[in-house]
Amino acid sequence: NEYKSYLSDMSLRRKSSSDMGGGCNRSGAPPTPLATDNDKTKVDLVNLITGKEGLVADDTSFNGLKDQEDTLVLLVDGVRFLMYRSLLLAHPETMLGRMFDENNSRLVRPNEKGEFRIENVSWDIFKIILGFYRIRELAVPYDANMNDIKEACDYFLIPFNIQTIVSENLSSLMHELSNDGAKKKFECFLQSDIVPKMAETAMKGERECHIVCLKDEDVVDWDEEYPPSVGEDQLTIIKSSEINRFLKYIENRGIAKAVLQEKGLKKIRIGIEGFPTHKEKVKVKQHGKIQVTYFYVQRPFIVMSWEKEELRSRHVDFANVSTFQLVQTDANNTDQVEVNTPPINLNAVDEIEQIRQQSQ
Repeated sequence: NEYKSYLSDMSLRRKSSSDMGGGCNRSGAPPTPLATDNDKTKVDLVNLITGKEGLVADDTSFNGLKDQEDTLVLLVDGVRFLMYRSLLLAHPETMLGRMFDENNSRLVRPNEKGEFRIENVSWDIFKIILGFYRIRELAVPYDANMNDIKEACDYFLIPFNIQTIVSENLSSLMHELSNDGAKKKFECFLQSDIVPKMAETAMKGERECHIVCLKDEDVVDWDEEYPPSVGEDQLTIIKSSEINRFLKYIENRGIAKAVLQEKGLKKIRIGIEGFPTHKEKVKVKQHGKIQVTYFYVQRPFIVMSWEKEELRSRHVDFANVSTFQLVQTDANNTDQVEVNTPPINLNAVDEIEQIRQQSQ
């Protein structure tokens, strides 16, 4: 209710400028869609001084206004934007504010028509971005791609937060804010918990690292005589309920994988797998064989390498299965022990890869 009241107040303040700020409709009518390629042929001028948009030929004030000292013509995606230079200079921390600073006049040159070309952004997104310089807010239409808005804000050095972004599509807005927060949080986990474990593994001569993230309350109690066959020599355990909770979301695992790729790591796999915590039961079978069964819990894992890619991964899953391996306990004794062991050819769950394969 408080947010609805806030939107209502903002609609009264921006009623006269909502069309110029990106077409965000606050009156309760359906939101104004972003321009398509067909609509673009009908618009080649957005006059932010007079508040009109259309064709240059139909705007009689354009030629007179563009020659004034404080006005700029910005050419974006084939569309001209008429804007006050002083509004841009009022935000020197942004890219456009720096671009048109007097100290950079030698670096930024207009074309033969006196227009300044802006690259790497579509004109309809740029129209939303300019709302920041006019009213310090970006009025984002409901059907706009929030990720495109986020990337444009990063490009133009404009803050992307709830103070600058106003949109009725709270789901998309919160999703992008979560992605931003997840990246910063995982980078903290990486430095404080993950990198030290990677270094310990590397100093043993290993070329890859397999990390399982347990909860703080998890207790690992393996039988020294009959431990589970899970490749414990290459396995690294991190006990952190915070990391465990963070990696339970597939979106966070995607962000974590992207961060690791940016760091140059390879063969990255992040998912959920079964991990044996303690011995559940021991059963003596015929002929003196002993069957040891372990209790498994589902916990996040991270597999990564810092060497070149190989054609085939050697990763082994800790699936909770009842497959048994015969182990000779004594060369002079015919007694045998059965320890539940996952099959080597079963891959762990990596939903990120599954989604990508389905989309392809």
